Amino acid sequence: MIAYLIRRLLYAVPTVLGIVFLTFAMFFIANKPKDMAHRALGMKADAAAIKKWIQKRGYDLPLLYNDNAQGTAKITQTLIYQKCARVLVFDLGRSDANERDIAGEIRRRMMPSLAIGVPSFVLGLLVEITLSLIVAFLRGTYLDRGATVLCVLMMSVSGLFYIIGGQFVFAQWLKLFPISGFDWGGNTVKFVFLPVLIGVVGGIGGSVRFGRTVMVEETGKDYVRTARAKGLGESAVMFRHVLKNASIPILTGAVMSIPFLFMGSMLMESFFGIPGLGSMTISAINAQDFAVIRSMTFIGAVLYIIGLLMTDISYTLVDPRITLGSGGSQSLQGQPSLKDVAAILVTLEVLAYLGYGIYKGYVYLSGVGFIIEMRKRLPLGTNAGAAGVVIGLVAFLLYARRSVLWVNAWRQVRRSKLAMASMVMVLVFLVVGLMDSVSWSDVQRPAGSAPNAQAAMTPPLSILDRICAPLRARPEKTYSAPLADTLVGKATVDKLVDGKPVLVDGVPLKERVYKPLDYPGAHLLGTDQTGNDVLYVTLKGIRTALIIGGLTTIIAVPFAMLFGVVAGFFGGWVDDVITYIYTTLSCIPSVLLIACFMLIFGRGIVQLCIVMGITGWVGLCRLLRGETLKLREREYVQAATALGVSKYVILARHIVPNFMHLVLISVVLNFSGRVLSEAMLSYIGIGVGPDTYSWGTMINGARNELGRDPMVWWNLAASFAAMLALVLPANLFADALRDALDPSLRVRGAGDR
Repeated sequence: MIAYLIRRLLYAVPTVLGIVFLTFAMFFIANKPKDMAHRALGMKADAAAIKKWIQKRGYDLPLLYNDNAQGTAKITQTLIYQKCARVLVFDLGRSDANERDIAGEIRRRMMPSLAIGVPSFVLGLLVEITLSLIVAFLRGTYLDRGATVLCVLMMSVSGLFYIIGGQFVFAQWLKLFPISGFDWGGNTVKFVFLPVLIGVVGGIGGSVRFGRTVMVEETGKDYVRTARAKGLGESAVMFRHVLKNASIPILTGAVMSIPFLFMGSMLMESFFGIPGLGSMTISAINAQDFAVIRSMTFIGAVLYIIGLLMTDISYTLVDPRITLGSGGSQSLQGQPSLKDVAAILVTLEVLAYLGYGIYKGYVYLSGVGFIIEMRKRLPLGTNAGAAGVVIGLVAFLLYARRSVLWVNAWRQVRRSKLAMASMVMVLVFLVVGLMDSVSWSDVQRPAGSAPNAQAAMTPPLSILDRICAPLRARPEKTYSAPLADTLVGKATVDKLVDGKPVLVDGVPLKERVYKPLDYPGAHLLGTDQTGNDVLYVTLKGIRTALIIGGLTTIIAVPFAMLFGVVAGFFGGWVDDVITYIYTTLSCIPSVLLIACFMLIFGRGIVQLCIVMGITGWVGLCRLLRGETLKLREREYVQAATALGVSKYVILARHIVPNFMHLVLISVVLNFSGRVLSEAMLSYIGIGVGPDTYSWGTMINGARNELGRDPMVWWNLAASFAAMLALVLPANLFADALRDALDPSLRVRGAGDR
């Protein structure tokens, strides 16, 4: 074990160095010192003030080498040393925004974060284990099925809704707890209780579902059947055998989260006004305070590496059969040859050029004469995307009809009424999204114009826009409740009697009244702040959700499969390199990567999908690497190797087909997670642009309206219902399809290949 720990610590050195320098490079590409000075001093600041601000914070130094200095100062008086190297010895410096000592701020803010993080972690772990055991104990009963559906339901709700709903019910309506703030002493419990409760409840769905899956799988093992055959009671079997042997996957998530208790929760602390490290980080991202972001990223990387070591050590404590050697993951396939390395690099190059080719093809077609004329009538991007989706679905259906595996899977899924209902719901959302993607412009001649006058083109309208024309054509001035006849707020108008103003000393008398709507009773879900119909805005958000979930997944899955399979199959130095890459990316907060990408390329739905795809392959890659490590040791793979079967044939026929059920469930969960995360990113300010219809934008705009009188609830309720109606059926259908495709759950003789 000692040799293994030394090896892991040595690996940690280049990982931390890579994280620090990558953070430095990203931030300075996206955020020049002059831009930071303008943001801090205002856009009207003169050149002298900007120069002074830059010099005071050391951003005027040379990047790598200082010719004007003497001795070691040639290296130490450089930007890379002052902003990166000093961080490696925990010299965190001062904030760029307020010049406070960062180390002191971290020490001061760490305790409020721990006051929320530690109770949430302990209570959440106890609830997870307890409920998982109960549900696994009652497996196959109606309670088990109900609990599974409830867990999927809770997983399908964005964390923002738990926070906003908890604040409204317990703080604003029942007034049991303060809505925000923090204080030490006797009031600490009062301020901490609600965030902890929301944190525990919000995590029950995913954790209990995962724990139940692990424990049910353990109950099918031979040692459990042997214990039952010997007459051991069911409770003793569950606690003595199942719980102990199911602890490793549960410990993986639990132990990994312990170091990050110090970092706090950005959303929770921001909503509840808690002065912890999470709120400090989100404030630094909004202010683009590189000094604080650099320090928090470095600390997060160190804590992540500590978590990895703690996880590996905990495995040996739970299961003595597990040993940690220093030899790495060696494969029976041997180290990859130059031909294998070339094939890997060519595959990467093909993926890169495929994306680049699609982009260049789009640019080229946009400049072709007849395409330019066509674009005046038909927007190229959205219509081409809709056509691609339809063609892809048709091609998959034709392939599935000829595949015995998919035919048998469909027969099994078709037996489940819940799965079929879920599939219908997903298809409805898909159809609405496609209807909103197919658009064209109409030719319109001005009224009363001459016959030979040039016709004008109307703005492109989608099929959904045309169907919802009555909703678009009935705007109001501001908020109105569902099916209401008046606006929500009162307006000051002249008091009228018999149609004439009432005068007092010659001055019209005023009164406060609810102004009638221009279209009373015409808005089923009410209107938003700008007077747009909420039902129409909600329907328009479907296309954004499908693009974010679908395009992100399409980008992430190929990289995850390639890197995960190669790392697990070959092992050795290939595994070390790929592990280094995804460990480095895992240590950098995805919010920071997304923020930097948006600063460089601008905000937009395509930019958001690209950066979320780039950062979203890590989790699936790690999962597929572990599954490949297990599959490569199976007897049928070793037999194929002994018979001289090509490595690529083994990968294509024996490795990849046996983890496709994991890819499928991960794809759907990734899709659902991206749809839910868009709301959080919009709240932080790095989501889609403000001119794009999205459920996240609706939530961000509605969360402050719950406190007004009368309360405006319909905007938030509509986005919540739409998000739940998409994510919940997607998760339920993925569960049924996963069970149908999982090799370990298929019945022998069912015609599987």
